[in-house]
Amino acid sequence: MTHVFTYGSLMFEQVWNEVVRGIYRSCPGTVSGFVRRSIQHEHYPAMLPGPVSSKVEGVLYLDIDAEDLARLDQFEGSIYDRRDVQVMTDNNSHAAQAYVLNDSYRNLVSEQEWDPEKFQDEGIHQFLGGYFGFDR
Repeated sequence: MTHVFTYGSLMFEQVWNEVVRGIYRSCPGTVSGFVRRSIQHEHYPAMLPGPVSSKVEGVLYLDIDAEDLARLDQFEGSIYDRRDVQVMTDNNSHAAQAYVLNDSYRNLVSEQEWDPEKFQDEGIHQFLGGYFGFDR
């Protein structure tokens, strides 16, 4: 079982539940040493290494089974690499994995910080409208 840190569209239950089959516990978390940036012309972000002092807030999903981890890998595609990260939650540190932008796709990223509230208010409906999901 693997913990997975999410920082973009998968932070939102509407999106998460379209991708995975299982029911998982989750909690807010923060990863240090990374930044979250918008992908050009898309509603979703990328996380990439940043200054040691930088932080990305997101949601930590606990004990993801192998089948759903494979579904997440397929959803994220080749532009992201699943990497080990340390996630802080209420003064606890958890080993987890997160989808970090593959360096060869750096040209897709803008310098603009991704805004989760804007995604929730404006982008999630368009994002879900363009996502055809998996066979359940």
